[in-house]
Amino acid sequence: MTEKKLIQTLLIDDDPFFVVVFSDLGKKMESIELTLHHTVSLEESLSFLEEHHEIEIILLDYRVHHKITGLEILQHIRAKGVNIPVIVVTASGNEEIAATMMKAGASDYLVKGTLNHEVLERSIKDALEHYQAYGKATGQGEESILKELALKRSLNGVSIMDREGYISYVNPSFVTMYGYGSEEEIVGRNMEELTLSPGEFDEVLAVLRDKKVWLGELAGIKKDKVEINMQTLFSLIEYKELKPPEIMASFIDITKLKDAEKKRESLYRGIMEVFALKAEEVGNVETAGHIRRIAEYTHFVADELKKQEPFKNYIDDKYVSDISYASMLHDVGKWRTPNEILLKPFQLSEAEWGIIKQHPKLGVDMLMPLLKDKGSNQYLRLIESIVLYHHERWDGSGYPEGLKGEEIPLSARIVALADTYDALVSDRSYRKGYSHEQAVEIIRKEEYRFDPRVWQIFMDNQSEFKKLKDKSSSVY
Repeated sequence: MTEKKLIQTLLIDDDPFFVVVFSDLGKKMESIELTLHHTVSLEESLSFLEEHHEIEIILLDYRVHHKITGLEILQHIRAKGVNIPVIVVTASGNEEIAATMMKAGASDYLVKGTLNHEVLERSIKDALEHYQAYGKATGQGEESILKELALKRSLNGVSIMDREGYISYVNPSFVTMYGYGSEEEIVGRNMEELTLSPGEFDEVLAVLRDKKVWLGELAGIKKDKVEINMQTLFSLIEYKELKPPEIMASFIDITKLKDAEKKRESLYRGIMEVFALKAEEVGNVETAGHIRRIAEYTHFVADELKKQEPFKNYIDDKYVSDISYASMLHDVGKWRTPNEILLKPFQLSEAEWGIIKQHPKLGVDMLMPLLKDKGSNQYLRLIESIVLYHHERWDGSGYPEGLKGEEIPLSARIVALADTYDALVSDRSYRKGYSHEQAVEIIRKEEYRFDPRVWQIFMDNQSEFKKLKDKSSSVY
């Protein structure tokens, strides 16, 4: 039996399931076998490629991160001078995306759902053979040609600048995005002149000195002084030869998306507040003060988490605002719970407790006319996760599904603590509320029920929770 040729392969994908899938496919091929390496982020991928020159081919998920596309990663890999074949893999086929990726220099475009070891083997062998022939034909110019394919033909706006922000190159899409007539009108200027907040761009440059990659939204100013919102990705490109480092940035105009999102979320929030207050009126189970306090506790915890390293790339100001509003709906399902159970002044029976435990799923059912269209809308997705999972517990003792640890959405873990604290210090039909100090002690002893980081924020900021509670009590 002929020995298989080992192919050093880098898989860039954020889904652990597909790491296993590609590892399995890589061993089933007839004449080659993949030695699979795995990265998730752009920063990690660029660093890995810089240290591992033995990589022969890259398998790149088109949707690596909810804010980064495979096209942007391909652009930054090419700008870095990495000129090995790249095969794009995606969860669903799209002819427009496929054409764009191929124009940008991808060797092939495969759909995960139809993938098997024969298709993958054929694609890899074709890519390697084409690459070898292409390399012989182009000689030393290969790297610059691949870079041009990835940048010049891109539908994304792309610019290259020095470490101070002075622009040396922009592609046609960038020129169009900013409303200029030619690249000559832009080249030589500093990128801060094209951004609404120069101070914000200075922060980007500062981050690049340490992390080498920055992802986020920037507001730009077009030639006609109209403001545009852009999803941007910056990466620091350091060359081996005696050439100064450069910064490459890719831009996607999301102005229309942002405007539509603001209008849509304004409508959603209005509807949701009506739902929350209506639920509060039914059976007089929750007071308006409780709903507002939950929102304030949740806002505080999310804002504190945003400062911690594990969450800096996940929690932004919009997330903090969204989760605060979304938390108001946490108990909306109690609207459909019988008052005689909600208002019972004695201990609930096992059967009655079973009915109470249905309210998370009842809440999602009530909101389904809106939630069914959630798509990628962060606000609606937060509402769904909070309503359904805010009674799940870190140790798996919660309901309705008995999730544990990281299985529970972060939003629900935050609201779980906020709701627990306010429930403890509030009067109920069957008991008087505990004092702040008593509530803190109960939560201290039940640490195992909460996300450790959320619990720690509460323990470190007990006085802030008391202030929010006392402020609310003086109003409602």
